[in-house]
Amino acid sequence: MKFEFRPQTLSAQLNLYLGLGLGVFALLAAILIHLLVSHTLEQTLRDKAEALSQQLALVTLDSVLMRDYAVIERYADDLVKQGHGIVYLKIITEQDQVLAQSGTLPKSQKNALRQVTPIFFLNREIGQIELHYSRELVQKTFRNLMALGLLGLVLILIVQSWLIKWFLQRRLIHPIQALVGAMDPLSKNLEHHTDSTTNQPEEVRQIQAHFNQLNASIREHISALNQAHHFTTQATERLRDGQRLAAIGQMAAGLAHNLNTPLANIIGYAQMTAQATEDNKLQARMQVIERQAKTCSGVVKSLLNASRRPDTQLTQFDLKPFLQNFCDLVRPVLQQKGLKTLQLDIEPLKVQADESLLEQVLFNLLDNAVDAGADTIIIQLNHQAWLDIIDNGEGIPEDKHQAIFEAFITTKAAGKGTGLGLFLSQQMLKSMQSSLTLIASKPGHSHFRIALAKANNYES
Repeated sequence: MKFEFRPQTLSAQLNLYLGLGLGVFALLAAILIHLLVSHTLEQTLRDKAEALSQQLALVTLDSVLMRDYAVIERYADDLVKQGHGIVYLKIITEQDQVLAQSGTLPKSQKNALRQVTPIFFLNREIGQIELHYSRELVQKTFRNLMALGLLGLVLILIVQSWLIKWFLQRRLIHPIQALVGAMDPLSKNLEHHTDSTTNQPEEVRQIQAHFNQLNASIREHISALNQAHHFTTQATERLRDGQRLAAIGQMAAGLAHNLNTPLANIIGYAQMTAQATEDNKLQARMQVIERQAKTCSGVVKSLLNASRRPDTQLTQFDLKPFLQNFCDLVRPVLQQKGLKTLQLDIEPLKVQADESLLEQVLFNLLDNAVDAGADTIIIQLNHQAWLDIIDNGEGIPEDKHQAIFEAFITTKAAGKGTGLGLFLSQQMLKSMQSSLTLIASKPGHSHFRIALAKANNYES
């Protein structure tokens, strides 16, 4: 009958293979350590025996010269009795006269180490010292090392077995069982599941029975759901934006029909009043009314053209007086809403743009800043025709920085903003080959930049 031992669990297999490998390594290490320790200790014993022999040779020579042989005998007895590992010591002259002898001569040199040292006087050998050292120290040291190594090996195997079992249970079996249980209601019968593949570990068979059935279907369902969700989201966004733009278009058409005639009357009467009077102040006020009425008419037209590229009338003009007049016009309105400082930091610079559209864009930016709590607004202009609008309002949330120029995106409360202001401003600027970007925005600091086209970049 053939006996075959094959552990059923993965942890048992790992422990078996690692234990065998560790045992072979420990055996080879023990052999190597035995050779190294034996050689080292024997060499140490030889060095120690040679040193004691040299010392004893000097003592013997002095005693022989002084003819004090009792000292030699006492010294020899002391060396053997003091436990230096010397089991036998013998001192003889060149005539084989024994000067001192102590200890018992070993019956076998297998457990002892023999050291013979000559005694010289005036370069002539007058005797020799014979020492026999016990190898018990070497053998005892090796036995202690083997015992400690075996104990350490057993402890390592015990700790290894526990760590492997704990690691597999905690990091592999339990998480996968929980995952399978959450995905498949049949996981409650997991303990009773069997597999026809007998060569695999028990843990792998438990996992294989569920993942082979669920893996392919899960991937297919996830892919289909993600694709459907993506298409649904895109279609919903397009439908929502289309419906809103259609509603705004219908309202804009009604507003244009109802407002164009009154605005035309206002413009006409303002012009006639300005022409009929010689009062300069009244003429200036009528011109403001005319300009603002035309601006309102332009707003209606821009609202109608929000879904297509707006028509623009590009002209070349100096931006400094334009901004000064604009600030003088809007300052009283914005001050009523909480603005304290409207600062201009500009130099003369000719640009090519649509004055009416640019005025609408600037008013929208300044009005948004005041609505966000800003009481200080700075308008800066550099030689690159970059018009920077900086305010100290609450700023725009970071999660809306990328989408702030999209339609219907607003940071204002419900009923206070449509989300079309920056969208329309961007469209109007694009129509005159300019752009609007958000440089930075955080509480206490918002920075928008309008990049305009210089007049000398276009033909007159």
